[in-house]
Amino acid sequence: APAAMAPLPNVFEQAKISHQLFHQNAPALVRQFNLKHDQARAIVAACPECHQLALPAIGTGANPRGLSNCEVWQMDVT
Repeated sequence: APAAMAPLPNVFEQAKISHQLFHQNAPALVRQFNLKHDQARAIVAACPECHQLALPAIGTGANPRGLSNCEVWQMDVT
């Protein structure tokens, strides 16, 4: 007899399960599951592991501004 497949959870539940396994950030969840930004942020905000590992946001670019001396290390490998 053919094996029966369990029904898939809705997209929001799939995104929650995926985040529990892989801890993607909100923009990745938006791209992967076509969620709204507030839905993705809610999933990430509800994750206790991501709260413990929360890093301060650093601006984009090669030299983030606003940091003290010796807080940003750079290496040029050519």
